[in-house]
Amino acid sequence: MSGPLTCPRCSAETRPPGLWSDAWVCPVHGEVRPLHPPVVATQESLRALALETSVPLWMPWPLPAGWVLSGVRTAGDAHSGTVATVLACSGPNPLPSGGTDDRQADLLLVAETPGVGLGTHLAGLTDVDPGYAFEQGPPHLKLIADGHPAPLWTVATDGLVAYVGEASGVWLWVLVWPQSAAAVLLEGFELVDLRGTGRAVEAVLDVPYGALSPRLAG
Repeated sequence: MSGPLTCPRCSAETRPPGLWSDAWVCPVHGEVRPLHPPVVATQESLRALALETSVPLWMPWPLPAGWVLSGVRTAGDAHSGTVATVLACSGPNPLPSGGTDDRQADLLLVAETPGVGLGTHLAGLTDVDPGYAFEQGPPHLKLIADGHPAPLWTVATDGLVAYVGEASGVWLWVLVWPQSAAAVLLEGFELVDLRGTGRAVEAVLDVPYGALSPRLAG
């Protein structure tokens, strides 16, 4: 999918570098690392991104039953390289309430360097980083990321469940819609960094792919 590069903090269209500056500029937040349009998840797109990104590209492995990979986005420019990745997964809500609007669930996994602001924006927050919401008391969730424990803390949001922590030296955001679908995080999967080899390569070969998740639009 093609389209304009936008601000990772508010989705406003950014102004490209010009004669006097080599930075992308948001009309609201000033200089930013621009967010690229969503891309359909395929073996080829994930492998290409995994080869060039300097931050993790997290994927649940194994995927929950009935779930598919439903797109990817990145933030960064020619000077910074890729400073944020977000991988989307979609599937059946493990705890639907019976309504027609919560049978489908979405999970976004965001890896980003501090100061980008993509995770907070996707979570519906205004701050650039989690700030005081991070590391307040014991962790509320622990996942295994790249073979290591990743403690995560809840962040107050509306309409979704959001966790944040650190993994591989950068922020890790775990976002789930709707709130009842957070039960999917108890499925026992690990987070595999697709920049790696071995299980990561095997995972890309074996997972199903689906249409773009609307959650990637931010």
